[in-house]
Amino acid sequence: MKFLPLIWAGIWRKHARTIFTLLSITIAFLLFGILSAVDAGFAHSLESARLDRLFTDPRLGFRSYMPIAYAERIARVPGVTVVAPRWGVPGYYQDPKNGIGVIGTDARFFSLRPEITISKDQLKTLLQTRTGAVVGQFLVGKFGWKVGDKVPIQSSVPRADGSRVWTFDIVAIVDDANYPGQAGWFIANYDYLDQSRATDQGTADRFLVRIKDPQRATQISREIDQMFTNSPVPTRTNSEKSASQSGLQFIGDVSFFTHAIMGAVFFMLLFVTGNTMMQSIRERIPEFAVLKASGFSDRRVLVLVVAESVLLCVLGALAGLLAAPIAIHTLSRLLEFALISQMPWEVLLRSFVLALMVALVSGLVPAWRVKRLSIVDALAGR
Repeated sequence: MKFLPLIWAGIWRKHARTIFTLLSITIAFLLFGILSAVDAGFAHSLESARLDRLFTDPRLGFRSYMPIAYAERIARVPGVTVVAPRWGVPGYYQDPKNGIGVIGTDARFFSLRPEITISKDQLKTLLQTRTGAVVGQFLVGKFGWKVGDKVPIQSSVPRADGSRVWTFDIVAIVDDANYPGQAGWFIANYDYLDQSRATDQGTADRFLVRIKDPQRATQISREIDQMFTNSPVPTRTNSEKSASQSGLQFIGDVSFFTHAIMGAVFFMLLFVTGNTMMQSIRERIPEFAVLKASGFSDRRVLVLVVAESVLLCVLGALAGLLAAPIAIHTLSRLLEFALISQMPWEVLLRSFVLALMVALVSGLVPAWRVKRLSIVDALAGR
């Protein structure tokens, strides 16, 4: 520690150069923290997806609805335990930028999604309130809603009375155990939405299906689809796990992308840090010669140079990692993207190791040069 002032003075010999180098390191580790959180978020999404929960959708895609009677037929398939209908109303609150998807369903939906933290009393109140709705903590934090508020949702879906405004009474505030504070649930009564819409009454855009044996997910999905092959609206059934995997595959190999980006960033960071150290050492050759003449051994001088590189990289890494949680929280709010998770704690250890690796690789070459420095040649300017 007694040599820390000497190391600190060496780092700040050129203030502008040090500041820009620190900024480069900080941005690199900030990006590392954000991408690690995104990677962890996608991994958590796959981990949370269930094999015993199936989604039955219209094979023809968007705006193609299935008769609600499909639910009874699906429930009779061997291995199926619960079937819940769903019909969604896309819309927004006050401003088109505030997009909200209202889910119309019934009590069976909550048994299929036990991660939604709703009590029996809250569920009972929802079912007894025709225009009732339960909303997630994320929406409450964003709009300042509370129980008892009336919330008008503007939508492109027309009502039977000609209006396009759907009004709901908030009866409960819930959260999602898989995404605490992040999932924006807005769940209403299917009967209210179905009876109030102008067209397509008695239909659903999805059926959620619970099965006993997750290992039979593929077989049961096939049986459900075969049952409606010749129906006016054929179906496509997948497990939640399969749907999540397909969605991520459509985006691409997220882990590969994040690692490739970080590899490129740290490769460039080596050049920046290495160049900074080389310039700093080149300017101080006579000073190191004086240190050696004053009794500093070759090894001690080498350690001083490496310590400068380590301190520079560690400071930049700490600044980037301290800023990463703030950036992650901000991005989650702006993008309303629940897959952006919190930065895993193991990232701190990995970042520390990466900072040391960058410091050692960028500092060893100039340190070795100083170690082999000849006092006479250095003082003579050769």
